[in-house]
Amino acid sequence: MKSYFDEQNLSKTHGQETQPVKNRHFLKTFFALFGLGTVGIIFLVPALIPLIESQLQTLPDAPDIPVVVLVLLSLINPLILLVAAVVVGLVTAPKTGLISHLYFQINRKADDPKKGSFKQAVPIGIMAGAGAAALVFVLDLVFQPYLPRALQMSRESRNLLNTLSGIFYGGITEELLLRWGLMSLLVWGMWKGFQRSRSAPSAAVFWIAIAISSLLFALGHFGATALAVPMTTAVWTRMMLLNGLVGIVFGWLYWRKGLEIAMISHAFFHIAMTLFIVVWFLI
Repeated sequence: MKSYFDEQNLSKTHGQETQPVKNRHFLKTFFALFGLGTVGIIFLVPALIPLIESQLQTLPDAPDIPVVVLVLLSLINPLILLVAAVVVGLVTAPKTGLISHLYFQINRKADDPKKGSFKQAVPIGIMAGAGAAALVFVLDLVFQPYLPRALQMSRESRNLLNTLSGIFYGGITEELLLRWGLMSLLVWGMWKGFQRSRSAPSAAVFWIAIAISSLLFALGHFGATALAVPMTTAVWTRMMLLNGLVGIVFGWLYWRKGLEIAMISHAFFHIAMTLFIVVWFLI
């Protein structure tokens, strides 16, 4: 028979064995998500080169620094934010019920039955992305008469370059930053701050987090928009409304179906937008 002390020693040994496993799973998940986000940042580079070149032309005393160096320097902030978002999401998301199917796979956990399997949820993400694109396309047509030339629809406004940037940087990196990092932190913070007695955050907490992260998602487009055109009332309203609406769609999908489904929806949104504009001008 095992003595009490034998059982205690076995328990301690078991605990010591499982902690390194947890650490390995944490690191594997971190590098998997960070790697995906880095791919998205790489696809941002082709769009940054002409933007930086045009900015240099407007400066009277432009620095004598190669464009390649300036592009690499401009990637430092997104990489730092990506690291922070991935870590914050890993710490907070699993505690709140927000999921990543990749996280489940690496940590050898079964899918949440309430959210369904990844394969079951993929069509929902695709349809939601297409639906969001259709809504944004129609609303953008309403704004067209009030927008400066640079923001008006044209055959060139949705080329292969910015579509790929939208698919990979928007679909992967922005979802890691805004949903996995920011939204998870907001849900966890409000839950611990205002609903500590509850075993899980309420639906209201999730909706508030979706709204705040969508607002910040829309505001995140300010820099690029302001560089392209003057920020008139119409430009400002369009930027906040259209980006805010799609942010709500992606936030809801993250909550209900998982991070990767929000990524797929975001990516398909950009594919559908390009198709809508190409068909519109062919007609």
